[in-house]
Amino acid sequence: MRWLAVDRSSANPGMAVLDNDGALLFGRAWDGEPSRTPEWIAELAQGLEENGVAVAQLAGFLCGLGPGSFSGIRACLSALQGLALPGGKPVYGVASAAALALGQAEGAECVTVVGDARRNRLWSVSYRVDAAAQRVRLYDGRAPTHTSDDFLLTPAAELAQAVPAGTRVVSSDWERLSVLLSAAFAPERLVARAVFPKASDVGRLALFEPGVRVFEPLPVYLHPAVAVAENPAVSPPPAERE
Repeated sequence: MRWLAVDRSSANPGMAVLDNDGALLFGRAWDGEPSRTPEWIAELAQGLEENGVAVAQLAGFLCGLGPGSFSGIRACLSALQGLALPGGKPVYGVASAAALALGQAEGAECVTVVGDARRNRLWSVSYRVDAAAQRVRLYDGRAPTHTSDDFLLTPAAELAQAVPAGTRVVSSDWERLSVLLSAAFAPERLVARAVFPKASDVGRLALFEPGVRVFEPLPVYLHPAVAVAENPAVSPPPAERE
């Protein structure tokens, strides 16, 4: 049984085909922010064809859910859902941040992933990683939900207090956050470069822990939706708006 895993949450999007036991058959990564144009889908199809993998032979599809490029993640999910539909194959997701922590862990250790949440906030999540078992847990020991519930949103000035002591700190947004992270954490705790989730690690997390992967997944979106009433007549009264 073979699975197609794709992550398009970061500036290093990629795809991978794995056996049911998590062995990597082949993979590919692209440099640069995820494109909104459909060329990547053609390149993905070409990669499958060149390696003798037919979509009909795939057991299912695995997607990195972020946080990250919302348009990239949505495009990924839409494409995989389209590929899955004719054969009634499943689509599952795991947090890209969890895959990043898995890829950065050396043995068993605690890894904190930090990113730019915009709106003057940072997001963070801390994992206990067992690289040998290809498994992550939240810092408090709970299984991850791979949803926004796993993440903290904090002002930049409060980041150091929000992150557990002693964890290794990594970020895909290093170029934007390097000054802030260097001020908040000791050098020995930092991976002082941008690191990105790999599609192969997305696949392994989803395959090794089927009980926690998300069926019919949605992108990890950390901010509540912003809505503006078009018609004042349907706006809630002032007391309710407060």
